[in-house]
Amino acid sequence: MDWMWDLLWAGSRRLDNLCKTQFTAQEASAIMAAVMLRQQRVMREDSVWELEAEGVIREMNRLVEEVESDL
Repeated sequence: MDWMWDLLWAGSRRLDNLCKTQFTAQEASAIMAAVMLRQQRVMREDSVWELEAEGVIREMNRLVEEVESDL
């Protein structure tokens, strides 16, 4: 009977460890998701900045061409 009790106790410990491992994995997944969302936000901000910089460069180029054509 003792061996049966030991077997049940060991199974219980394994289930507890499995549960802890699953919680840890879920927490890691949540952290990774948050990091990915932040990365996407930063990438969008960079894309917007690039578009604005391109617009400014085009405008500067246009102004320089106007000045050069007036000379």
